[in-house]
Amino acid sequence: MKTKIILAITISLIVNLFYAQNNCRCSDALEKLITKIENEYPGFEQKTKDKVLYDGFKKQLEDNAGNATSENCIEILKKYTSFFRDGHIWINSSIGKKEQQIRGSDFVKIDISKFQKSIKPTAKGLEGIWKSKFVETGGLVYDIGITKKNSTEYTGFITSSSSKFWKPNEVKFRLFPNGKYEYYALDKSLKTGNYDVYDNSIIYFREMRVFLVKENPKTKLLEEQVKVKVGELRGFEIKQLTDKTTIITLPSFDYPYVEIIKDLIDKNLSLLEGSKNLIVDLRGNSGGTDTAYYNLLPYIMTGSTRSLGVEYLATNTLINGLSGYIESVKGREDKKDEIEMLNKDIALLKSNMGKFVNLSGKPFSVNKFDISNKSPEHVAVLVDKRVGSAAENFVMATRQSKKVKIIGTVTSGGLDYAAARFFDFGCPEYQLQLPTFRSLRLPDYPVDNIGLQPDLYLDKNVEDWIQYTVGYLEQ
Repeated sequence: MKTKIILAITISLIVNLFYAQNNCRCSDALEKLITKIENEYPGFEQKTKDKVLYDGFKKQLEDNAGNATSENCIEILKKYTSFFRDGHIWINSSIGKKEQQIRGSDFVKIDISKFQKSIKPTAKGLEGIWKSKFVETGGLVYDIGITKKNSTEYTGFITSSSSKFWKPNEVKFRLFPNGKYEYYALDKSLKTGNYDVYDNSIIYFREMRVFLVKENPKTKLLEEQVKVKVGELRGFEIKQLTDKTTIITLPSFDYPYVEIIKDLIDKNLSLLEGSKNLIVDLRGNSGGTDTAYYNLLPYIMTGSTRSLGVEYLATNTLINGLSGYIESVKGREDKKDEIEMLNKDIALLKSNMGKFVNLSGKPFSVNKFDISNKSPEHVAVLVDKRVGSAAENFVMATRQSKKVKIIGTVTSGGLDYAAARFFDFGCPEYQLQLPTFRSLRLPDYPVDNIGLQPDLYLDKNVEDWIQYTVGYLEQ
């Protein structure tokens, strides 16, 4: 018992010493965060019109930060960012609470190089090297080794990570035979839930919406087969409900699913073209990229759409992000025109630092579509309070079609400030995400924290939205 106490004290001292040497004091972290947001958040002026309220709120947090510990500081920083009520603002910390730091920072005693070499090409089961793929917004890329600890647990540990918050050999998750998992999030907090394994090649953490694909030994599944299965597990599907009505379910518009959605549409063209009615189920879709849904628009729209443009706030973070992208695609012939355009954008941003810049030079755009000759006569788009960002853009575009009805509840309201990036504010133990543009709809037509109203509201007494919508379309 005495040995365990000494060991615990030693670990605690090491952890505290590490934090003391590398982390910002809470008061400094709050000050740096405030400076960053006041100067680089596109929505700051619009959302702090009541200066007395804002200054009083800020002063209270500054007083609290003076006595806050490293473990409690994140709550103060989150309280500050929550003032702006913007879902595109996100902050997290690598510092777990005291009770999480010891277990959440467990390390496996494995030589990663030897572990990788010991894996046989014919090895079965979950042991091996896996990579996080189909990473959704805000997610991070990991290479993870999985080893069988005993008959009741597989342990997943970091072999390499895109996050400075995670180190090689650190335990990321534990898998149990009953289909349950323990998973450590970015802030080392413990999450639990259920996982699925497909052909010992794909692991899906349902509640975390995380996919791992086996890298070594190499999965026997073709890349196309992996995409199809990931789409199924995540909930993407097209199916015929009745002889008149088809449904397409799109739970996310995140970048990893762009090709999955495109393939889903391409493989089911005859079903889309031959259905009298189409239901587009967007429930739970918090957004991603507008590119994800472009292939579906020819079957939904009846003409062109009109949309207002955006203004970017010129910051070093935005410029460095665009420059980094150019470096990553330099030399690719198919990116030549895009690189040329981005270099012009960067030059314009550099000449207007700290100002709002309309990179297109136009206040609005008219988008034309190659309307399909064969398409549904009536379209219903199902939305709920979790629909946001690019999914709300989809709603705004498709409601301009004469054959579309938006059905459900008010959406989440997260569309005024977007194109989020990670911002460094001088405290490396924190990760901050901020939007980089504001919509030219503002201030006349705000959406944030208001949402988009449906054409047909479904109250709490409607238990089966799909059944109700089918009846509505076919009556």
